[in-house]
Amino acid sequence: MVKRTKFLPDPDDEVVPEVTRETVAPPPPPAPKKTTMTRRSWYLEAEVADRFADLVDDIHHETRIPRHRVISALLTEAVDQAPAVQRRLMRGQA
Repeated sequence: MVKRTKFLPDPDDEVVPEVTRETVAPPPPPAPKKTTMTRRSWYLEAEVADRFADLVDDIHHETRIPRHRVISALLTEAVDQAPAVQRRLMRGQA
């Protein structure tokens, strides 16, 4: 048998912590959407490829954003500009 001391609560006491907003953990954030990555290869003028690679490197080194995210952002902007590029190509200006 355990000898009762002044440090132990009475056996019939229920020690239940108070439940408040501060003591309840918030729900975990939703898991981020998994991004599917891929590789592509296109044939293009060497000067354009070099300029693109230099631009990606410049943005990466300036911001420390991963290169794949820089490339994705640049290509997204290019896709958004596709109608204007198509019009210039059809007029022979690109």
